[in-house]
Amino acid sequence: MADRVNSKLNSLLASYKKWIVTNPQVLSEIEAAVRCLSYLGVGQFGKSSLTVELIYSMPNLIVLCNDLLMYRSKCEHLKIPQFESKIKIWLTVVEYVETLLEVSGKKLGGTKGKWLIVVVIQLFKTVSRLLLLYVYKERLTKSPATPPLNREKFNNVIDGAQLQEGFKLKRSGTVVRSIKHSVPIEMRTWRALPCNMDENENLTKSQKSEMSLKLAETIYIVKPLLHLGCMYVTNQKPWPPWILSLIVDLVSLNTFTRCAEKALFTKEEKEELVRRRLGLLLYLLRSPFYDKYSRTKIYAMLDAISNSVPLAHLLANAIKKNLPYMQNMYFYMWSR
Repeated sequence: MADRVNSKLNSLLASYKKWIVTNPQVLSEIEAAVRCLSYLGVGQFGKSSLTVELIYSMPNLIVLCNDLLMYRSKCEHLKIPQFESKIKIWLTVVEYVETLLEVSGKKLGGTKGKWLIVVVIQLFKTVSRLLLLYVYKERLTKSPATPPLNREKFNNVIDGAQLQEGFKLKRSGTVVRSIKHSVPIEMRTWRALPCNMDENENLTKSQKSEMSLKLAETIYIVKPLLHLGCMYVTNQKPWPPWILSLIVDLVSLNTFTRCAEKALFTKEEKEELVRRRLGLLLYLLRSPFYDKYSRTKIYAMLDAISNSVPLAHLLANAIKKNLPYMQNMYFYMWSR
């Protein structure tokens, strides 16, 4: 009986893998629909934070599982770093369910249970990112560590994996044109092939800038632990941890900006730096700044929009209704 059930499950899994590989666009549309439904359903469970967080977490986990299945069923030979690294995969899972675990800890163990979960999660994330930085030589740790696949671009890479014009020498980094896969002579441009380096193969032009980048990323990674430590030392006074976290972010970003001319940042690294700069705006929504300054301004702005723009009151009222919960649950200081 058990063998029959396992055989049936394996058959269903194989069929599902085949379907997601052949229908990536449909899969993306279904995932987007599930995500929208999760947002719409939050208002129905406003009093159950555990249910709300479960609804929020599921779409991200579904996308991650589908990406892993697609990768392992068709293109594992490509050795994409974000899917080859178990540390990145587990780090991504923890990031997606982080708030859910905190809420569960509070439900089961009260305030002490919540803070125990918070400390354990942040220790795990900090150690994992430090391993990526110092052992696996990543210059910037991304959030999430395993970003969702660009399905269209990914399929193009798969289809053209065997049509590379050249290859790069490991020691010198020189790109050499491949004879086997060269285009016809009448279509050649005779220009040097671009050096498409992976995110882990970019090298800084000097040892000094490399150390500066590593130091900037290190203080950024340990920021949650610094914040929690400051909360403990100051007996949970609100302003010192807020100021400390802001200073850490500013120092880290300033260092990356100064080293930008000497370092060869990849497109993904530049996008991560832009995300971190935009993340500074979240300090307006984090306590105690939000409680003392931002809240009244935001509510006044929502009221003005609601009164002046037709039908805008529907959206404004929804934001005002959910903003206290979101501010309390998602804009905490000890995480990224």
